[in-house]
Amino acid sequence: MLHDPLTGLPGHALLLDRLEQSLIRARTRGTLVTLVLITGPDDLLRTAKALRQNLRPDFTVARYGDAVLAVLAEHDFGDGSPIAELIRQLAGEGPHVHWVTSDGDAEPEQVLRTARTPPERH
Repeated sequence: MLHDPLTGLPGHALLLDRLEQSLIRARTRGTLVTLVLITGPDDLLRTAKALRQNLRPDFTVARYGDAVLAVLAEHDFGDGSPIAELIRQLAGEGPHVHWVTSDGDAEPEQVLRTARTPPERH
């Protein structure tokens, strides 16, 4: 699905295409890509609107699954933690926020799989 009818955001297929293009740019330009997944927001529409209104216009905010939103961000440096923290603040209490940053050396499905896997607690 290119666009999600409920939220009006890009859907799963469009997110995958943008992720693939972002990873190519990261490899060729020496930049980074951060993918953030927001799982289980209490109010999907409110969270989607807050993300779209408060994030940079060049970030992709998409609906990845039934109760999962995704944010795709390209940036020059860092590990993506400031982006993930901003999204955590915008999403409010309740949803789980997982993220991964890539330099473009991973395939889109690998990036998604890594972002879906919660970090291990030590």
